[in-house]
Amino acid sequence: MINKVQKIAAKISSQRHLIALRDGMASAMPLIIIGSVFMLVANFPIPGFTAWLKNIGIQDFFNKAANSTFGIVGLTVTFSIAYNLAKYYKVDPLSAGLLSLGSFVLLTPVLKNNGFPMQYLGSAGLFVGIIVSLITTEIFKFFVKRNLVIKMPDTVPPNVSRAFAAILPGFFSITFWFLILLITHYMGIDNIHALIANIIARPLSILTKTLPGIILVIFIQCFFWMFGIHGAQVTGPIIEPLLLQNSDANRIAFQAGKHLPNIITYEFLYNFVFSGGAGCVMALAILLFLFSKSKENKVLGKLSIAPVSFQVAEPVLFGFPTILNIKMVIPFVMSPVVTALITYFAMDWGLVAKPVGAVIPWTTPPVIAGFLASGGKISGAVIQIITILINMAIYYPFFKMDDNEKLKKELAK
Repeated sequence: MINKVQKIAAKISSQRHLIALRDGMASAMPLIIIGSVFMLVANFPIPGFTAWLKNIGIQDFFNKAANSTFGIVGLTVTFSIAYNLAKYYKVDPLSAGLLSLGSFVLLTPVLKNNGFPMQYLGSAGLFVGIIVSLITTEIFKFFVKRNLVIKMPDTVPPNVSRAFAAILPGFFSITFWFLILLITHYMGIDNIHALIANIIARPLSILTKTLPGIILVIFIQCFFWMFGIHGAQVTGPIIEPLLLQNSDANRIAFQAGKHLPNIITYEFLYNFVFSGGAGCVMALAILLFLFSKSKENKVLGKLSIAPVSFQVAEPVLFGFPTILNIKMVIPFVMSPVVTALITYFAMDWGLVAKPVGAVIPWTTPPVIAGFLASGGKISGAVIQIITILINMAIYYPFFKMDDNEKLKKELAK
């Protein structure tokens, strides 16, 4: 059973397109996080501070900085996915990335003043960007691997040769998307982004727009983690673009002072639900640190409390261990599910502030992460304290059983 699951997960996580998608999304994270910082500063929940920013005329510039970073994630991901996939194929990644950008812009509708709708350059353009980057790179690779390129003499500088080599595959790539654009236009479809959202994004959004859907995602991630496989890397390429779309929708609403539309966002899952990392092991690390009687667990508690506080769960996952430990399945799965349910309903009932769309670095310690993700609201920190205490109660009987067994063995020796 273990070998079968590990083989299936290995095939999924090593699939070249999913690797390119995962690495492409990771490449965009610095811009997303930087944009979140500017957005939080511009809309920090201290009326006097935000009024001061507005009076001196720089609040709009902070918002513009957020829109220029977080707000172009669609463009960024389009380039970086193509770049990473081309690197895998060992063809010119820069040319593949630029051709994907050109194709993406070609498919994006133009406003009457010849501008581009900002939402499609951002998270709303993610799915078109993903499709365009993967297909464009495949076309580019097809021509390059068969030497269907313009070759220059050896005396020509390499950068010039690469540029000319990209002309023929680039022409066919742009022509391919040009024909797609014409066909959809004559079919009465003038917005390919909306079409893709209806065909792909909307059905998948069941996973990230509904409570049962996100609970299923949590189950899947925990299932793979229990076999020693990084659950987020397996599910990430599918769900993270959708979660980031939800976060960006909240960011735009927050900046405009409107009602936040989404509870389930990127930061809801990775900051609020998985406190301390997979399985909510922050709670287990605290139990190890405070209540261990066996020497083994005492040492592990001292070694793990600091890294787990910064969301690095591996010391507990592999040191306790929780991985491949059938005795720990119940608390490992139950803790994030209970955390998700409590946090979701607390936000739905208005007891806790929703995530404002500020994507917090995954290494941010719990409580601080909740405070920042909720836009500087104390309720975001309080709910994390409550859920960590509840997770400690869930883990305690299983921790105590393990600690007693280890203590007996140590005394016997």
